[in-house]
Amino acid sequence: MKNLIINPIFTGVSMEDIEKMIVCFEAEKKIFRDKQTVYVYDAGCQKVGLLYHGCVSINRINADGSLDMMEYIENSGIFGATFSFLEHDEEFIVLCEKDCAVLFVDRAQITKRCYKACAHHSIVIENLLTFMSTKIANLSEKVDILSRRTIRNKLLCFFRMQSAKSGASSFQMPFSFLALANYLCIDRSAMMRELKKMKEEDLIKIDGKKIQLY
Repeated sequence: MKNLIINPIFTGVSMEDIEKMIVCFEAEKKIFRDKQTVYVYDAGCQKVGLLYHGCVSINRINADGSLDMMEYIENSGIFGATFSFLEHDEEFIVLCEKDCAVLFVDRAQITKRCYKACAHHSIVIENLLTFMSTKIANLSEKVDILSRRTIRNKLLCFFRMQSAKSGASSFQMPFSFLALANYLCIDRSAMMRELKKMKEEDLIKIDGKKIQLY
């Protein structure tokens, strides 16, 4: 339960009030193992997922059954808010990337009028709106990355964004290189060849998941 206090949706809400809201929201906790399907969002699904711990990826399901990774979410993150509150025709699947525990909350439970007029309920709704605005900005970043024509330019755009977020020329990759290829919607083998060229040209240095930009 203590991990929930650092979840963005509960910013400014005390642990005592969070515990009350979990009961009020009729939340359901579930455990998932590596590569299990956590949830599938289609036109009729309206649940928001709050991570206790672990990692999940959000993936768009293409017509041919292949997946495009949209986002990678780690400890104390939120998923499904955008899909639950906005109309969409596509299907998205949430996959467990590292053993995780998830608290599921019905959208209606969050937006319903609280009969006690609790101040913390209003705070949660405001936090959720702020969170969704941030998600829209993140999606704009991905559109910018995918608009680059070459694999190299996609990689450099992604690396520069990560560098800007970390405030340094070196940063830790948020996920694996396989996940990066899926995120950039490019072939992994072609991406690894390009990374090798970039290292040989002293554009970058790679040490495990640590990237150094020159």
